[in-house]
Amino acid sequence: MKALLDLLVCPVTGETGLTLEGGPDEGLLRTPSGRAYPVIGGVPRLLPPDLLGPFLRGAYPDFARRWPDVQAGLADAVEPEPAVLDTLIGYSYQHVDVADERHLVDDWRATWDRFQPGVAPADFAGQTVLDVGCGEGRHAWLVGGHARTMVGLDLSRGVEVGRKRDPRPTSFYVQGDLRRPPFRRGAFDALYSNGVLHHTPDPAASFASVTPLVRSGGRVLVWVYGLDEMRLSYRVSHLTWLRPVTNRMPRPLQVATAAAMTAGLEAGLWTPVRLLRRAGLGPVADRIPLQESADRDWTYKLRRTLDRLTPPITHYITRDELRRWFAAFDEVEIRNADGRGWSARGRVR
Repeated sequence: MKALLDLLVCPVTGETGLTLEGGPDEGLLRTPSGRAYPVIGGVPRLLPPDLLGPFLRGAYPDFARRWPDVQAGLADAVEPEPAVLDTLIGYSYQHVDVADERHLVDDWRATWDRFQPGVAPADFAGQTVLDVGCGEGRHAWLVGGHARTMVGLDLSRGVEVGRKRDPRPTSFYVQGDLRRPPFRRGAFDALYSNGVLHHTPDPAASFASVTPLVRSGGRVLVWVYGLDEMRLSYRVSHLTWLRPVTNRMPRPLQVATAAAMTAGLEAGLWTPVRLLRRAGLGPVADRIPLQESADRDWTYKLRRTLDRLTPPITHYITRDELRRWFAAFDEVEIRNADGRGWSARGRVR
């Protein structure tokens, strides 16, 4: 925890010098001015007060009874942005209630290679690295095997799954809002964010809020949704015409809708793909859109259908927008990543 404490700041005041009260599994992180943030399950919950209050009431209502000091910083909290609170709750459901039970390392590596072509997890060897929007830590697990210090940041409870999967003493997981990141400026050698910035209210502002966390000469890598220049199957799979309806549904109806669609895909797409492979026609099967999920279990497929139907906020970024994001960086590269989104990277001046 000492290595992590050296990186942390208060997301409200920017104070450094946070101290731990209690143990590493449950306790408080206290700032010099007296603000207190929970540590639950070995994960610091450095959410700003507008999000911390609803989170604790919904997920850990007994924590404030055991650690009453945490309530002091919540008394004057403003109302949270509804879409951001919905994002916290919705992705917590996906990452915890419908979590992958196994280490799907081959799948994690395949998505990494698609999001960050030409960059390997081993390229971060010996560095202090931040995963912005780590979810349940699939890519942090890969990079953490090489980094000197690996930190995963996410708004949702996915950090709990990441922490359980990755008990390495050099890996840490923090729950926080990337628009108000709880880390020192220049604390990291590298930062990557795979598939997250486009789910924030203002992706460009979100990008600008996290890039100062990387030192001069360090690398920033992002992967974001984009529809320009993308393959037709990718465009169709995003269900942009349906999401305005489904992301307003109550959770049980969202899950039922996703289950019905997953069942339809199972019957009409993935079963034929498996039959083609058994018939020795693997090259034909491999050309079918979304075929990579054919041999996965039901929960895996359901989660990915939910991910298309339920995000409260989704933006589609253009190449020109990415150029503006990286205008002050060196060695900028923007790629169409396998026809499924944009991979962009640069080095901090």
